[in-house]
Amino acid sequence: MKIHMRRVICKDGERLVVLVGEDGVPLFYPTLYVTAELRGNALAVNTNVNALTALKALYAWQEYFSIDLEARFKNNQFLEAHEIHALRDFLQKPLRSPAEKKIVSIKEPRTVSSDVQYARMSVIAEYLEFLAKKLQRATGLSSGLAEKMAFQIKANRPQKSGWSESDRDDKHLDDDMLDSLEAILKPGSEENPVGSYSVQVRNALLFSILRTTGFRRGEILNLKIEDIDFASNVIKVVRRADSLGDVRANQPTAKTYGRSYPVVSELTQQIYVYVTEHRNKIPSARKHGYLFVVHKEGPNFGRPLSNSAFGKLFDQIRQAAAGYAGVHAHSLRHHWNYTFSKNADTRNVSPAEEERTRSFLMGWKPTSGTAAGYNKRRTKERAAAATLGIQEKHLKNMQKDKA
Repeated sequence: MKIHMRRVICKDGERLVVLVGEDGVPLFYPTLYVTAELRGNALAVNTNVNALTALKALYAWQEYFSIDLEARFKNNQFLEAHEIHALRDFLQKPLRSPAEKKIVSIKEPRTVSSDVQYARMSVIAEYLEFLAKKLQRATGLSSGLAEKMAFQIKANRPQKSGWSESDRDDKHLDDDMLDSLEAILKPGSEENPVGSYSVQVRNALLFSILRTTGFRRGEILNLKIEDIDFASNVIKVVRRADSLGDVRANQPTAKTYGRSYPVVSELTQQIYVYVTEHRNKIPSARKHGYLFVVHKEGPNFGRPLSNSAFGKLFDQIRQAAAGYAGVHAHSLRHHWNYTFSKNADTRNVSPAEEERTRSFLMGWKPTSGTAAGYNKRRTKERAAAATLGIQEKHLKNMQKDKA
C-alpha cells in the first residue's frame, strides 16, 4: 500500500499533517494517534511530521513482511522477539524521496544514522502500545502485554551517537570562504548563479541576514516587513504558529522564543532597498506582509518564500559555487555562534554573561543549557593551551639534558 503525508490548513489556521492511503483518505489510527497523543500535547507540527515519517516506515515494514498489526492486536497477538529484531533492522533503511513515490526498499544498501533509527523506534514503540491498547480484547492474560512489547522495542534501540551539545562550537565555517561566497552572491556579479537582478538582491539579503544574526530558517522565512524597525535598527522575531494570513501549508515558524534583535543600520538599509525597489513591484506581494517572496512569474508569484524554495536556493548556491557544499542555514547559525564566542573572548566577557547574552540572541531559555554547549569552546581551548604548554616545557628540558 502506497501512503504519503499530506498537510492541511484548517479554517482557524491550524496546520495538521496526516498520513493518507492510495484513495486519499487519512489512515484512521495514525491520525487518531497524532490527534490524541501529539496534537493534544501541543507539540510542534514538525514533531508530528517526524512521528508520521516513522509510522510510514512501520507501514512499509508491515507490507514487506505481510503483517497486519491491527488484526493481530484484536486477537491479542503481540510482536515476538524475532519480529522486533526484524523491525529494528528494517528501520535502518532510509525512506525513499517523495519523487520516487515509493516508501522503502529492503534491498537499499544505504542505512540511516543511529540517531534516526533510535528516534523511529521510540515513536513506533509508543504508537504500537497506543494501538494495542485500543484494539486488544480485555482479558487477564493480556494485561500489561502492550507495555511489555513497547519496552522490548525500546530496549532494541541502538546507542545514540557520541555527538553532544559541547561539539556545537566545532562546527563552524571559514570566514574567507563566506566572504568569497557573498562576493559571488553580490547583485550584478558575473558569477551569480541566478539571472534576475531582483532575485539576486533578495538572495544576497537573505544570506547576509542569516550570516550576521544566526536566525533559523523558520525565523527568517517568518519575517514580516512590520517586524523591521527601520528607525531603531531592530528586527523582531515573532512566533506566528497557525497564522491565517500564511498560505503555506508547511508554514515556517520560529522554533525559539520571540525577541528583539539589534542590527546595524547598513542591514536595515539593505532591507529597505529590497522592499521599496523590488518587492513592492510585485502586486500580489502586497496581500501579505512576509518579507521574502517568490519573484518568478507563475502560480506562486508574489507568495511568501516556502521551505522548499529556500532549500532549492541553497542547492543552487552549492551547485553554482564549487567548494561550498557545507553551507546551509544551520551551518551559518553554528558559524554565528563560533564568531560570537571569539568576540566574547576578545571583550573578556565572563562565561555566565556570555551564556545569558547568547541565550537571549538565539531565543533559548536561559536555563536550557543550550548556550553552555557553545561556551565550552573556551574551556576546551584553554585546556589545549595548558597541556601543550606542559608538553613544550617537558621537551625543552629533555633537550637540555641531552645537550
